[in-house]
Amino acid sequence: MTGSRAPTDDAGSQVSHEDDAPPPPPRPSPFARLKHWHATLSLANRLGLYALVLTAIGVLAPVAAAVWTATTGPEVGLLVDQDNNGCTSVWTVPDRSAELVDDIIANKDNRQLARWERDGRITHRGSVKAQVGVHSAEAPIEVRDLTITVLSRTDPVTGEQSRAQGCGGEPDDGDEPDFVVVDLDTLPIGTDVPIGYLQGSDQQAQARAEADLLGEQITLPRTVGAQDFYSFTLVGRSAGHDTEWRATVTWWDGEQVHTDVLDNDGAPFRVTGPLPIRED
Repeated sequence: MTGSRAPTDDAGSQVSHEDDAPPPPPRPSPFARLKHWHATLSLANRLGLYALVLTAIGVLAPVAAAVWTATTGPEVGLLVDQDNNGCTSVWTVPDRSAELVDDIIANKDNRQLARWERDGRITHRGSVKAQVGVHSAEAPIEVRDLTITVLSRTDPVTGEQSRAQGCGGEPDDGDEPDFVVVDLDTLPIGTDVPIGYLQGSDQQAQARAEADLLGEQITLPRTVGAQDFYSFTLVGRSAGHDTEWRATVTWWDGEQVHTDVLDNDGAPFRVTGPLPIRED
């Protein structure tokens, strides 16, 4: 923290502002407003925006291209967007946050739900989803592997189940992404479990069946062409524990192998059992 000096009048003597009202809070900077707007975009809209940015960069200036490269890396852009949508999420609301139940039922703004989830006031119940988008730059890349790591496992969060009501049907995008569904309760803590094991383990048979119902199971390795997109959805499930977990994606740029962590904006994904109660 830097020091500050009391203001002075034209004669050089200090001026007291003890009776003055406190100054209004500063307006958010243009960058802060842009960051807030960016956070409200869906994964599909973010990918579309980045495609436009990449196209404009190629036309406008090499300097702009250098800025993009420094921000996202020269070979790939990676987006991870945890699904906190009120219409697709079921929550456990602990007693200390009981006043939030009605807001969730009323389909509160998704950004508010994300803040409550980040602050631990509500927790995804039964499953948590994250959309992952991969965008290659000037050269094709190969997505080689995906691993799941359970970071912690404790007793499930106790509280009331709540979900939004009156959402209506979900839109049909016509092109469902690939899915990875994982039953986290069967995995060892602190071990990177590769997708190859998950797709062959008897303990993950129900998870694979769920992926088939949602869309198609992911198939790796997978080549992403130059300036092309590939997306898939991660689903972590827990029936009996409060579980924190993350994923890691491994990809190859033609010369080197890279790994990137997939998580909730720097924090682990989190889901608690029990499974949601059916509400007929």
